[in-house]
Amino acid sequence: MALEQFLNKFLGLGTLVLHIILGLSLIIWIYHKSLKKTGKRLPNFIYNIRNFISSNSILFAFILTIGATIGSLIYSDIIGLPPCDLCWYQRALIYPQVIILLVALIKKNKEVFDYVMGLNVIGIIISGYQYVMQMINYSGPCPIGSGGISCFAKDVFEFGYITIPLMSLTIFVVVIVLTWMAKHEKREE
Repeated sequence: MALEQFLNKFLGLGTLVLHIILGLSLIIWIYHKSLKKTGKRLPNFIYNIRNFISSNSILFAFILTIGATIGSLIYSDIIGLPPCDLCWYQRALIYPQVIILLVALIKKNKEVFDYVMGLNVIGIIISGYQYVMQMINYSGPCPIGSGGISCFAKDVFEFGYITIPLMSLTIFVVVIVLTWMAKHEKREE
């Protein structure tokens, strides 16, 4: 029970941090676009942060996918929380990305976005559907046979909105952003 509570808080906090980073990144990107029209620039430290993230984005994506893989296995194999069918589909979409991103990291292949985009888009659709159904408290059967395991139960509910499907959704979105950054890496000083 202590491991489950720790993992819930740790992964929930990690998801919250990723949401804050994504939100700030979106705000900075919009502000950057508006500044371009006036000929002004963002402060240099913003470009330094972006350059650092861009040059290490495949490594960060790999760390996130391996973390998601290990986290899902801890929930099911150590804590004993059985995954529903929708969770299995999400796992089937995230697990191969560990290998794909590792190979891209080793070979320094910046085009990995092209390989993982399809997996992530499908993952976003599945996890987004599952999250919405959880949030509206849908109590009907899972759209696919789940062997009695509810696809819409909130087994993890942190910070008033973070559930396992939202963690999954966040990973899929962040991997898209990071691999896109790797593909379109350009250094600005």
